Amino acid sequence: MISAASQFHPAGPPGLKSARYTADFNETMTMGSASSLNRTSDQTVASWFWAAGTASYIWNTVALSLIDHRSGEADEDGNHEGRSRRHSSTLENTRLLALLNLAMADAAIGCWEAKYTYVFWRPVTAIPLVAMDENPATTAPDETWAPLFATPAHPEYPSGHSCISGAAGAVLAGQFGDHTHFTVETDLMPGVVRSFRSFSAALEEVKNARIFAGIHFRSATDDGQALGASVAEWVIDHAVKPVN
Repeated sequence: MISAASQFHPAGPPGLKSARYTADFNETMTMGSASSLNRTSDQTVASWFWAAGTASYIWNTVALSLIDHRSGEADEDGNHEGRSRRHSSTLENTRLLALLNLAMADAAIGCWEAKYTYVFWRPVTAIPLVAMDENPATTAPDETWAPLFATPAHPEYPSGHSCISGAAGAVLAGQFGDHTHFTVETDLMPGVVRSFRSFSAALEEVKNARIFAGIHFRSATDDGQALGASVAEWVIDHAVKPVN
């Protein structure tokens, strides 16, 4: 739906000698190490949770749950509309799911175009090879530094999960309101339930989860989420518009 893969091209990762890169580097080195003593147990669970399933699977599951909840809500007199309301909102729900998945797909396209434009290194490379960045403010504990879990085999900037989740969160917030309470589960981590009081809070956890897992720097998650939100706004304004 976007007119070109580079339509929402981000500015790029910070320079290796910049203060922003130094801050990003130190945060991921400290919080994302497999042996980190600074990461809490809940942050570790969140990191594994958001890596257990694809972003598209998770956000479609959230959307369906919210649609079911909306369909079963009581009317102003306390009566549940049940089947009639579900039938009357079929077109609305179909359009929502179409917008959600178009936005996520286009965000992924924009994200991967940027990844292979910048080809920025991952923490698993940058931290052990810290001497190569020629930044006197970055230092690594030793060459054996490793992230919480395996690093994906594609460039670091921007974060794919943040791009896709940013798009999904923007679409769903536009439909249900940002301050919507919802929970997220995945079959791959039975018994683990993440609960949020807003889409903004969930997206913040997504960003943190990638950093605390040691696979991304903060700039990649911030810019990725911004890219996704921009794509979502475009898709909402231009895709599957009402006939009348």
